[in-house]
Formats: sequence, C-alpha cells, structure tokens
Amino acid sequence: MPHRSDAGIAAARIYPGWIVLALTMVMAMLGAGPIYYAYGNYALAFSAEYGASRTTINFAYTMVLLLGNLGSAPVGWLLDRWPVRRVALIGVVGTGLGLALVAVTSSMTQVVIVFATLIALADICLGVVVTNFLLSHWFERRRGLAIAFSQVGTSAGAIIFPPLTTWLTLSFGWRPVFLIYAAAIFALALPLWFLAHRPQTMPAHERIDRPSSYVVDPSIGALAMSRHLSFWIVTIVIGTMIGINGGTMISLAPFTTSIGQGPAAGALLLSIVGGAALAGKLLFGVVADRVDLRWVLRGALVMLASGQAILAAGGAIVPLQVGAACCGLALGGMMPVWGLVTARIFGLASYGRALGGTRSCMTPLSFFCPMLAGVLFDRFGSYQWVWTSYSALALVALAITFASRRWADPLAYSSGMTAVQGKPQK
Repeated sequence: MPHRSDAGIAAARIYPGWIVLALTMVMAMLGAGPIYYAYGNYALAFSAEYGASRTTINFAYTMVLLLGNLGSAPVGWLLDRWPVRRVALIGVVGTGLGLALVAVTSSMTQVVIVFATLIALADICLGVVVTNFLLSHWFERRRGLAIAFSQVGTSAGAIIFPPLTTWLTLSFGWRPVFLIYAAAIFALALPLWFLAHRPQTMPAHERIDRPSSYVVDPSIGALAMSRHLSFWIVTIVIGTMIGINGGTMISLAPFTTSIGQGPAAGALLLSIVGGAALAGKLLFGVVADRVDLRWVLRGALVMLASGQAILAAGGAIVPLQVGAACCGLALGGMMPVWGLVTARIFGLASYGRALGGTRSCMTPLSFFCPMLAGVLFDRFGSYQWVWTSYSALALVALAITFASRRWADPLAYSSGMTAVQGKPQK
C-alpha cells in the first residue's frame, strides 16, 4: 500500500491517523472483551458442561495472562523488524481459530490447552504493545490523547461483553457464542491488512520541535536497554500498579462480603473501578500531552495509594465507592502514561522491544500482588492488611520515581547516542 507524503496528508480531509486510532480501539475491544471480561460467563458454562473445578477453570485464564506478559518481549522485537499488520494478523488467525476450537472441545483439558496457546495470541498480538506501537508512529504531539482513546476500547469491552455473552448463551448456548466471537475476530483481518502500517514519516502537524542537539530515534538493543535505570523504573512502577489493580479486581467482591456488605456491593465497586478507569484514561491522556510525564505518573500513584487507604479504613459503602473510584482513576492514568513515557525515553526505533520488554519483566509483580492478597487474607482473615499493603506498595513505587531526576528524559538527548534510522515498514 503506497504511503502518502506529508503534503498529501495535510491536504486530506481526515487525517489517516484517526482512522488508525479507530482500528486500534476495535482491536483493544475484541482483544480483551471476549477473552478476559467474558471469562466469568465461560467459567459457569465450563463448570456445568465438564464438572471442572474452579482451580482448573481459572488456570486457563491465568495462562492467558502469563503468556500475554511473557510473549510481549518477542512480539516487541518483531514489531521493530516486521510490518505491523503481519504481527497483528498472526493474532487474528490464532485467536479466531482458538475460539472456534473451543466450540468443539470435549474436555476441560482441551479448553485449557487452547486458551494457553492460540487464544493467548489475542493479548500478545492484538493488545496494548501492538496498538501503542502503531499509534506512536502516527501521533507525537497528541500521542497521549490517541493512546488514551485507544484504551477506551478495552473499557468498552468490559462494559459490552459480559452482558452480551450472557444474552447470547441464554439464546443459543455457550458453544455458538465462541463461533460468533471467532467470526468477529476474523472480521478484523481486512481492515488490519489495509490500515495497520506505519506512515513513511511522522506528519509535520504531529511533530514536536526539539533542540538541535537532540538525536532522533536511536536504535537500542535489548541488552543495552536493560542496563538503563529508566527501563527498570518504568518496569517496577508500572508493574506495581498493574499488579495492585489485578489484586484489587479479584478481591473487591469477597471483601464486601467479608464486611457484611454483600456481593452486590462488590459488583458495584467493580463497576465504579471500570467507569473511573475509562474517565481516567481520557483525563490523563489529555493532561499527559501537556505536563511532565513524571508528575502525571506520580499523581496517579498518589491517587492509587489514597484509594487503597480508604478501602483499608472500611466502613460505609459511600467511602468505599470513593476509594474504588480513586483506584480506577489511577489505573486509567497509568495506561496512557506507560505508552507515552516508554516512547519518550527509548524512541520509536526501539519502541516495540522497549514496551514488550518492560511488560515481560513486569510478570513477577503482576502475579505477586494477587497472590499477596490471598496470603494476607488467609493469614489475618481480613482484607484490611491487603489494602494497607497495596497502599504501601504504591508509595514505594512513588518513591522510586524520584530515584533519578532525568529518568524520563529521552536517551537520545541525555546520552548523545547516535541515531540509526530504519526503513519504514507498512
């Protein structure tokens, strides 16, 4: 597909980047909605059909999370070398085929195998690493806004797919549901083929003027990248926030039951977290394009620590709702900042391996925080220690952002590295 020149893009009525943004929103929605947010519906169907234990059923979900994290590093490496659409189409074919195969499984073991292999490609090849990579090549001046709007697709998946899956299951049965969702995934192939590519150059109206001494887009190897303090600050801080969010989401319903509020109150808190995260993505996405990213991230961490402290205090449902809203806003703020600060530090030539590498290295934190919640509750019989520990972890992450004054500065500018420009890919 031929690329347009900057003049042609400027003359176009609609900037093509906005069309690419719409595509990434759909990718985010279909990559998360039928896989993660509808899984609670699937769990009930699998339990009734195969008589499987919840441990076995949850293992399939856990494997998708694990492979989504670990697979991000090699996918990030591929994005820096392959056309974006080729990587994304691997996700479409694998995920669509996997969903179709679940519809004809005859045991829970088969379900686990399919989820742990083919369906995991949804997160790896259609998820945040690929969408952020694609958008960061189309947007610079409005990159935060673009990434934030893209992640609205994930929130839309959380809102749409649980009730949709319930309705489809009651109407047609659970097996046809997987075939319907497989068809929806396969329908992404055509728009991905034509739209999922990088522009030849960053359009002039999206560029940010830099000092003449700034060297654009150095190519940084994975080993060299791992030696930079900036890489580990991003990994630890964002990984801590993602881990706390995971532990919070699986703990809210049993928490409200343990304090006598009932499971309905927990469902309400989960909805508040989701709604606040949607608002936070848009709010922080706009602010992040105008404010020092370090302070935007610190603001999200303060909000997260405060929300967890409010939950630890317990009490009436209204304060708990405020705490849940703070946690959701922090989660929403973290998502666009992660993509923005990674692009700023490592540049677009190394963006794929930087984003994928940080996510893969977050794996221990992503699993430590949910496990910590179970251990602390089993030990003390209360979630107060869980929320208190999460608040303390958020404050530790906040302190880490002060470890270096220039950790969020571009390496090309701060270290004077030599740029290596690669040939643009479709």
